Amino acid sequence: MIVGGSRPSPDAGQGGQSYLASVSDLVSSLIFVFIIMLAVFAYQLANITEEQANVTEELTAADETRDRILGDIAGRLQGSGIRVEVLYEQGVLRLSDNAINFPSGSDTPVPEHHVNVGRLAEAIAEVVPCYVSGELIGLPATDGNALASEDAVALSYCQLPADPSGYECGEQRFPWLLETLLIEGHTDDVPVAVGNRFRDNLELSSMRAAIVHGMIAACEPGVARLLNTEDYPILSTSGYGATRPVPGGEFQSAPLGAAADDAGRIHRRIDLRFLLEPPEGVLTTGEPDVQTDVRERVGEGAQ
Repeated sequence: MIVGGSRPSPDAGQGGQSYLASVSDLVSSLIFVFIIMLAVFAYQLANITEEQANVTEELTAADETRDRILGDIAGRLQGSGIRVEVLYEQGVLRLSDNAINFPSGSDTPVPEHHVNVGRLAEAIAEVVPCYVSGELIGLPATDGNALASEDAVALSYCQLPADPSGYECGEQRFPWLLETLLIEGHTDDVPVAVGNRFRDNLELSSMRAAIVHGMIAACEPGVARLLNTEDYPILSTSGYGATRPVPGGEFQSAPLGAAADDAGRIHRRIDLRFLLEPPEGVLTTGEPDVQTDVRERVGEGAQ
């Protein structure tokens, strides 16, 4: 006989055990979910890393391609005694004042530099065909205005027709191709003289680029017919007036005449800027601005 108490219920301790089991199951579930999330994150991180590696690889390929174009054309010109400056980061070949220079206020190179334009045309015709789609269009050698200046020069400055087969390209084609080869005209900061047919230095620089374009096309008609992948001619022009002086060669404005001609000589020049386009279908990372960033990085240039 049991006195002063009651028999414990058979289920008294099972509630606590059930509670502990529920907590254990919940913790296990959370750990499982965490592991799945961690795996997904690791997979996404691996994809992002691979995409970034692909972007880096493509940028490297673009830089290498552009550097090769610049170096090979510069080497040919320097071999002919023409002094040039290669700005690899900008994709620019700067033709120094002993390469293609202009009299103050004139759109035509000084006579002794006409032959240098011919050598430049030859170098472009030898190297550039390796870096374009290879298609030609039936354009005339000049556009009718290329040599429209009153100072238009005779074709005695041209070299022998270039032989692109002599360039080490062979069957190789590069994934990054030339989109545009800009012939850029520049002036010093001396205003155009009263009565000059150009309204300002911007017009003068644009015509300098156009004249050199025409002289190149006259020597090597095939260069003017080279197309990019969108079927546009790669050879084009732009003029910047006095807005982009040679760094380190500050403007030294002087009265018109011999003093002004000497002061601005290094700024009255032609630059060549090489802009590349990425291969079709490349860099499709899902990031809408990646391709834009790559184009800006490759084309850098004009800042």
